[in-house]
Amino acid sequence: MSLKFMFVDMNAFFASVEQQFNPRLRGRPVGVVPVRADTTCCIAASYEARKFGVKTGTIVAEARRMCPGMVFVEARHEMYVRVHQAMVAAVETCLPVHHVHSIDELSCKLSYAHMPFDAAVQKAREVKEAIRRRVGEYTTCSVGLGPNIFLAKVAADMKKPDGLTTILREELPHKLFDLKLTDFPGIGPRMHRRLESRGLTSVRQLCAMSADELESQWGGILGGRFWMALHGHDMPDLPTHRRTVGHSHVYRPNCETRRACRACSCDCCARRLRECGGLDIARGDWMCMLRFVRVRRGRRGRT
Repeated sequence: MSLKFMFVDMNAFFASVEQQFNPRLRGRPVGVVPVRADTTCCIAASYEARKFGVKTGTIVAEARRMCPGMVFVEARHEMYVRVHQAMVAAVETCLPVHHVHSIDELSCKLSYAHMPFDAAVQKAREVKEAIRRRVGEYTTCSVGLGPNIFLAKVAADMKKPDGLTTILREELPHKLFDLKLTDFPGIGPRMHRRLESRGLTSVRQLCAMSADELESQWGGILGGRFWMALHGHDMPDLPTHRRTVGHSHVYRPNCETRRACRACSCDCCARRLRECGGLDIARGDWMCMLRFVRVRRGRRGRT
């Protein structure tokens, strides 16, 4: 019984929600943008757009060149939050939600009765059907099943869109050999460059290393935890402490003054501080911190 966790990842979430609620967008390449400007970037792209190479972060002007028929819609975050809540509720009809990782990702811990392969796969199908029925047929998800959350997430990423993938502990590490290093959570661009500079270029090499060697590569205990997760061990989460609060917002080009941008940023940061109960600091210190809010007027208009 090596399947202990299920990871649910909504496919092209913002773009698929727009297609669900606007039938005219279905089957068409769609890009979701923060503002209608060629200088901003796509914060989501439908799978029809991804076939042309458009992805999250692609500048709108470049996306138009890559995909001339692409449709751009302005983001509606309140609606995405409502759909997220509906998605969580749909999953809860099948399994208790163990952890919500982001607006489009969550994980469930399987009960003892659902750990056998056939039972786990059946439950994953029920989750996919519940989301389709309660949220919408265009808001598909990819589901991964694995011995821990780390490998369940890797499994969910292995087949998109609308996939269902399992990674059994007895299949390790061979089932991972066709992946790239950057397919693993925790190996971003900087870590990837660091590993390559030390001669580690393939997943086969990564899996062959010992826990001590990975600790050396990572420069600390995170390497050892990565080794445990990679080999199917269920690792408890490390306790975390919030030390910073940030907020990002994209303004329309030449629409607001610098003072207005700063006021909006301070208000948003202060709201987030209130929501999380502060950072174990006095209220007077909050306002001192807010004086250091930076407003950057780049070509994407981001603050």
